[in-house]
Amino acid sequence: MTTQWVTAITVVVMLIWYADVHAQSITASNRKQISSNTLQLATVSEPGIRLTIYGYVRNRGGHPIADAELHIYQADASGRYTPEKPMDEPHARLSGWIRTVNDGRFELRTIRPGGYPLPIKLGDRERKIPAHIHIDIAASGYRKRQVQVVFADDPLLTDSYWIEWVKKLKQPVLTVRSDENGVVGELIIILE
Repeated sequence: MTTQWVTAITVVVMLIWYADVHAQSITASNRKQISSNTLQLATVSEPGIRLTIYGYVRNRGGHPIADAELHIYQADASGRYTPEKPMDEPHARLSGWIRTVNDGRFELRTIRPGGYPLPIKLGDRERKIPAHIHIDIAASGYRKRQVQVVFADDPLLTDSYWIEWVKKLKQPVLTVRSDENGVVGELIIILE
């Protein structure tokens, strides 16, 4: 087995383990604390470019999904989940929960995350991972979905590896535009 395959298998196993850890973190007590469809993930003192995402959760037919629960977490502007351990996703400092309203809408106010500080071996070479925001979505009657929202203007997305990753895993690509507070974008997440 080549080193590339071992690395790829290791990354996949880590992602599966991580997804399972986060799926188990959606407990009844956490659900009771979710009351709003708006989440202020980053305070005004958080360094970085202000980002507002107007999001919608819908089914494949385009109909809104009410009461979907979203666990949202991300790295800070420097690409770190915590100051002590940059890659400590389960303990991300910028993390929170929201619930969609009747029209499937939610709003996220945060900062634009930075990409991870160090590259990792993926495919045929070392690659930096594009900046992204994790969103884990659960809604009654639908399969749970975990996405990594990436940014259309991220130069790393020109790499064929990441182009294929977005396409294969159906990862949302967010287009942002400038406004008076920073940048803003609209996101539609489809559940099956």
